[in-house]
Amino acid sequence: MNHVRTARYGFAALVAVAALFPLACGDKKPAANANAGFSFGDTDGGSTAGQCQPGMPCPPPQDCQPGQPCPPPQPSASTAPMGSVYTQDPNALAQLLAAAAAAGSAWLAPMGGGDPAEVGLRAAAAKYAPGMSPEGQVAKGNLTEGGHVEFMANMDPSKCYTIVGYGAGVTDLDLNLLAPPLYNFLAGGGSGHSVLPVIGQKPMCPVIPLSVPYKIDIYAKKGGGPVAAQVYSKPK
Repeated sequence: MNHVRTARYGFAALVAVAALFPLACGDKKPAANANAGFSFGDTDGGSTAGQCQPGMPCPPPQDCQPGQPCPPPQPSASTAPMGSVYTQDPNALAQLLAAAAAAGSAWLAPMGGGDPAEVGLRAAAAKYAPGMSPEGQVAKGNLTEGGHVEFMANMDPSKCYTIVGYGAGVTDLDLNLLAPPLYNFLAGGGSGHSVLPVIGQKPMCPVIPLSVPYKIDIYAKKGGGPVAAQVYSKPK
């Protein structure tokens, strides 16, 4: 029974860490800073060495009750995002996350459309994602000022990623990369106070061998009109 319990704890811990793990830049080595991992705010600094005995299962997290599912670990206030973000103001982040959570889904279409947003997106990708391939379909929407749409994208450990957006008629378009499992943490953002946000101008690469689903929020901060966003990838 102890072996079964140990295996369950080990698998749950691996899934939780995989879901929250950040990306490193595309030099194949994690950056030597706080972006290399998350801190979960444990009272012992994240170590369980003093709680586990050799050959014995480790106890569950403090908030778990026997026979009950454990909540996933959440990033602490000191957690660093995987990429640059354009705001760390708590009020602004709370408003952003609430709006992103309520956003509708972007519609997905194959690359090759002739609408103004996709034409602008392809031109932007030639500059900011040179030599990279489109990952999945183009996410599109038609936003009024203050509107949001979102789409999901898996990030695979064998690839590195850049996300490019474009808005036609939008004077300030933002992209927000939200981390699983609850998508309530801003892991990266692109905002140039223009129609052209980019996340990962230096491509971002997963640092553990698990595919992780992220949510990408497209936000028309000022102005309105058709918008498009695309994830681009290249092999590590």
